[in-house]
Amino acid sequence: MNADENALDDFSISKGGPINYALLRLGLKMNQVKLLIAGLGFTWFPLVILTTIEGTLYSGSPLPSLDDIAMQARILLALPMLIMIKAPIDYKSIAVLKYITGALLSPEDRSTFLTTTLRKCRALTSSVLTDIILLLIVIVATLSLVKSGAYSGLKINTSSWMASMTNGQQSLSLAGKWTVFISIPIFQFVMLRWLWKYIIWIYLLFRLSQTPLKLMPTHSDRAGGLGIIILAQRSYSMIFMALSIVLSGQLIAQLLQEPDSVIVIRNVVIAYVVLSLFLIICPLFFFIGKLLKTKHQGLFHLSNLGAELSRKFEDDWISKKPIEERIEENPVDPSMLYDYESMYDLLQQFRIVPVTIRDVIGIGIPILLPFIPILFVLFSAGELFKKIIELMM
Repeated sequence: MNADENALDDFSISKGGPINYALLRLGLKMNQVKLLIAGLGFTWFPLVILTTIEGTLYSGSPLPSLDDIAMQARILLALPMLIMIKAPIDYKSIAVLKYITGALLSPEDRSTFLTTTLRKCRALTSSVLTDIILLLIVIVATLSLVKSGAYSGLKINTSSWMASMTNGQQSLSLAGKWTVFISIPIFQFVMLRWLWKYIIWIYLLFRLSQTPLKLMPTHSDRAGGLGIIILAQRSYSMIFMALSIVLSGQLIAQLLQEPDSVIVIRNVVIAYVVLSLFLIICPLFFFIGKLLKTKHQGLFHLSNLGAELSRKFEDDWISKKPIEERIEENPVDPSMLYDYESMYDLLQQFRIVPVTIRDVIGIGIPILLPFIPILFVLFSAGELFKKIIELMM
């Protein structure tokens, strides 16, 4: 069992690969604050210095650097969040795995799972080939986006902090080149790695759903003991919250340029939130078959127990025996029937998907929060407050 515990303690969904090895050698891997400072030191601080030198930090251009909401949201907010979420994701993932493998699997099945599936997932998180593929994707995407002029600073036909107009053609500034070839690729690589790690976690849950889990129909979480999985899913929702920040910045920039695009932006926000919730909740559907079987078996067992209790209770109490004889024969305690009814009612509320509406709302609100600033672009604080009051009345 100690070997199994060590295998789980050493497992990290964000661990492994040449990038992590390099960070470990540099002394950054185990210190998230240092890693955050290093990340901003490569992506954001150079932009401040270069735009200050070029005079486009807060003025000197139709679109100064600090006014580029989309870029600031991506580099200054979303990237630090993607760096700092490692600890909570690792902690909750390992805690959930320890609980499920320890409480819901037999020692033999637990050992098999740890030596096969967990080992494979560890190999996937440490894959050199994966990091190479992700780097190639980032490089190809960077070259394609530069060629098409798809970045926020290159969309307009005037000068910006990223590009200047020369003879009708745009040319990247020094700050623009650093952004396009260093800052954004670093963000894209970190984002892609987290999405890959989440795919590995989904695979891990899928494999768990195929193991002989010893689910309990009367477990107080009303999900056979699997309700704890939502804690891990909430931690992974921070990935989608970071992407919400990026998308919100882009939508705000679009709204400032195209004030009539409100409906399109609203639809994009709704679609993104719904898609994010689906991707977070979807892995829980892997357990529907086992949970449905557990519920049916529990109802059958409790129905048989209820029939025996009711029959014995009627024989003991609904009869013409003197009260003294009934007490001496140790009859069924009436409180047992009430306990049985409570247990049966609990099983009737058994969930075949280990998630509640409250869980969905708790996940959806943080994903939706980064889009709140869009409302302040559309309305003043007073108008927004008035509309909220009207909705509440």
